[in-house]
Amino acid sequence: MCPKIRGIDLFCGAGGVTHGFRMAGVQMALGVDSNPRMKSTYEKNNKTPFLCADIQKLTVEKIVEFSKIKKTDMLVLSSCAPCQPFSLQNNKSNKEHDTRKNLGFETIRIIDELMKTGFSMASVFIENVPGFEKTDIWEDIEKSLLRLGFSLRAAVVNFANYGIPQNRKRFICLAHMGYSFFRFPAETHGVGRLPHKTVRQAFEGLSKIKAGQECEKTPNHKTRGLSPLNLTRISHVPKNGGSRASFPAELVLKCHKDFKGHGNVYGRMKSDKPSPTVTTRCISITNGRFGHPTEDRAISLREAARLQTFPDQFVFHGQNLQANSTMIGNAVPVEIARIFGQYIKKHIFSGQVLKK
Repeated sequence: MCPKIRGIDLFCGAGGVTHGFRMAGVQMALGVDSNPRMKSTYEKNNKTPFLCADIQKLTVEKIVEFSKIKKTDMLVLSSCAPCQPFSLQNNKSNKEHDTRKNLGFETIRIIDELMKTGFSMASVFIENVPGFEKTDIWEDIEKSLLRLGFSLRAAVVNFANYGIPQNRKRFICLAHMGYSFFRFPAETHGVGRLPHKTVRQAFEGLSKIKAGQECEKTPNHKTRGLSPLNLTRISHVPKNGGSRASFPAELVLKCHKDFKGHGNVYGRMKSDKPSPTVTTRCISITNGRFGHPTEDRAISLREAARLQTFPDQFVFHGQNLQANSTMIGNAVPVEIARIFGQYIKKHIFSGQVLKK
């Protein structure tokens, strides 16, 4: 009898990885996150138990209790630890004092303890921001995975090259127990391949709405309201990629008059290009190029979710707009998880590992 392939999603958030892995046929056993507000969204959309726990205190006994995993299962573990300590948006002093930067080591501890207890680790999926691969922390994690018997591939990739309608560069590591060499799933979009997917394609079929409105027929298709002044400002930004450089003098903010940086603030997305990276503040025109390509507003929660490739039936249950925006911006795009999950299941578990 073939062993079951079962997944554990550490730092699961709303469940982008869980949802994608489930679509790929991986039986997800458990999601773990320290934020209790993720529970409703995670469990309602993923049909997978959620354990609210501090990973530094998480034990194998607690994992087994909540997940019901068995020692005959082949385990796939996802670890997408908080990226803020390594983000370029975070200043140096904050990085040095951010205790979250060491959470990745807890993944190694859990893998080690699972193996010592007799569970079969098969694959590990790790995602973080570019720059993580240059840290001493990653160097130590890499050495630990090799010591435990894993072979691995790691690189910074642009998710747009996998058909995500968003330029989102992320560090990915795929580790597998025992194989000496394997490649990442092949990129499918970009130069010489399929055209990149666009904002226009992502937003297709969504109703037009105004700032501060909600469309009742599509879950989470809701926008942040704008002040009369900001409504006037966004109306002066040219459609499809315009910026605040087009503001008349009387609309220019004082902080921008002698400052040329942060040029994406108040900017619009381009309809026929992938979007910029979706962040936790992606529904605000004052936090990046998050203006709708043609409508005078920021993008809606559902539009942001579509850029992250969440299906429309995946409903976010945060307490407010910003809570939902944070869930969406922090997630791994569902389609990326599906592609890598399918690769793990089809190629690695069937022994069809690509040779050098």
